[in-house]
Amino acid sequence: MSTRTVARNTLFLSAAQGIRIVLAFALILYIANFYGATWQGKFSILLAFLNIFQVMATFGLPRLITRNVARDYSTSNAYYWAGLAAQGLTTIAMMVLMVGVVAMMPYPPETKQMLWVAVLALPLFTLYSLAGALLRAVEKMQYLVYAEVFSATAQLLTAILLLSAGGGVIVLAVIRVAGIGLAALMVSIAIVRLGLVQRPHWQWDFSRRLLKESLNFFGMAGFDALTQRLDVLILSVLAGEAATGVYDAAFQLIKVVMTLVLSFTDAVYPAISRLYAHDRPAFAAELRKYLKWGLLALLPVAAGLSLLARFIIQLLYHRQSYLAAAPVLQVLAWALLAYFGYIFFSRALMAANRERTAFRVTAGMVTLGALLLAAGVQMWGPVGAAAGLLLMYSLGALLTARLTLA
Repeated sequence: MSTRTVARNTLFLSAAQGIRIVLAFALILYIANFYGATWQGKFSILLAFLNIFQVMATFGLPRLITRNVARDYSTSNAYYWAGLAAQGLTTIAMMVLMVGVVAMMPYPPETKQMLWVAVLALPLFTLYSLAGALLRAVEKMQYLVYAEVFSATAQLLTAILLLSAGGGVIVLAVIRVAGIGLAALMVSIAIVRLGLVQRPHWQWDFSRRLLKESLNFFGMAGFDALTQRLDVLILSVLAGEAATGVYDAAFQLIKVVMTLVLSFTDAVYPAISRLYAHDRPAFAAELRKYLKWGLLALLPVAAGLSLLARFIIQLLYHRQSYLAAAPVLQVLAWALLAYFGYIFFSRALMAANRERTAFRVTAGMVTLGALLLAAGVQMWGPVGAAAGLLLMYSLGALLTARLTLA
């Protein structure tokens, strides 16, 4: 793959995720400035649960499918239907698990009801993730842009309309479910029109084999999701919804940059997967080049966010209670560099067929990270959560880098 192709795919994926997050951020600003930190905390809990359980429901299959279909486009139809059968089973299991986990959490009744409604998003995300895996494999990322932009715009306008009319927090879950369903419909139409999916071709043995092969990808995907929202879950339990809202006010600002990081690594992933299979020296050279690009781009961003943290928070959040988010942002800004290193080298390990190694590193990182986050929250509240996240990603970056470069 040429540098121009990677840049184009990064642009499409960044646009899809970036526009979605910008529109979601507009909704968050509306909630924060009109309803306060507690409501923002509830919304961040909703997104945290969905991010974790949606990814776990995929069982790591989209990453496996993207890697394999990228090496042979003609297999797209077989992988789609086998993946749909396999992921359908894992989705049902995760729906049941999410209902049970929510029941055990010490949240207010309206928060639990909101999360139970959100369970309906999991099967819709299954369709979206499988179609997205095929589009990434054949490098047709622009269709993800169309779906994400249309869905996010509809969610924003509908949410503001219904909340202004007096809707409660359950409205947030209903709109989120509908938005995911709309995006799933659009990308599903795209893969059919592109000829990637044709008549159903059920191969149950193939589905079972995919589940077996995706175990390490599942571990990676599940732990990746936990690393991104473990901070919110721990903070919401130990410090409450208002403190979670303050933390989320800062986190939303770096989330946009984290999305760009994911888009960049997702664009690179199919390319380096093919290079590892066909040209090992080129694989190593491309890794060094893309690593340098990422670090050079992120360093000034991290420094700027840290230096201007108080100004940015005051500019966006007009309630006095949100001033506590400024020191949180100063810490989270530097977590961007560690996050990039961890994600980049994890993708490199998976491209090199070392997903089991990547999984073990991530499992260790999340286990230690949970302890660091809990200790940080107990000592310093939202700032402690930010410090725990920085340490967790730094550990993951160091370990994955050492294994990849070795």
